[in-house]
Amino acid sequence: MTSYYYNRPTSFGSIKHKKHDCDFDKHDCDCHKHDCDCKKHDCDCKKHDCKCFREPDCKPEKIKFRCSTLTGATGIGVIAIGGLITPTTIGTISVSDLCCFKKPCVQLEISAIITIGVAIAVGTTITFRVFRRCDNQDEVEIQSFNLPQGVVLAVGSSIPVAFVVCDCNACPANCCTYRVTVEATAAVAVASAINVGQGGISLIAGNGC
Repeated sequence: MTSYYYNRPTSFGSIKHKKHDCDFDKHDCDCHKHDCDCKKHDCDCKKHDCKCFREPDCKPEKIKFRCSTLTGATGIGVIAIGGLITPTTIGTISVSDLCCFKKPCVQLEISAIITIGVAIAVGTTITFRVFRRCDNQDEVEIQSFNLPQGVVLAVGSSIPVAFVVCDCNACPANCCTYRVTVEATAAVAVASAINVGQGGISLIAGNGC
């Protein structure tokens, strides 16, 4: 009878299973915890998934998210057309570290409910404005929305409002603050006519290129 002997190899040659051999460090999927607050399992690149033969195919984009409740305002008067208008601030929101983006692009979502405290006439226009100030730069208006009223609004009436602003014109900065204001104009001035509240501001920032 012929005997066969099997010698178990003492080394595995080119077969390696060290962590670095499958290029599986956190930086391979750009998900450093302190950079984008995402752990390895957030991008589905656990060690057993890549089987030490392929690189993870996940590369999440860095984004920033903020949200804030509107401070709102009550007793906002309707200003006669041609009169001096002082917009009333109803909310602000800030985002930092925009300098980390090559070309920062910010999307704002704003919602509110307008309630009527005094009946207002046809032709009254309610205007929302959004301003931006970055670092020590001057504040600039980036968008406005007009809500012309085609009917008489009785006391107690309410108007839901929601709009989106996309701001891709800001230069990279350490911090930018967005401010939302409201004003109302008509042929005849009316004191303490509207209230604005029950809303919020949310912000998403990312690379625009």
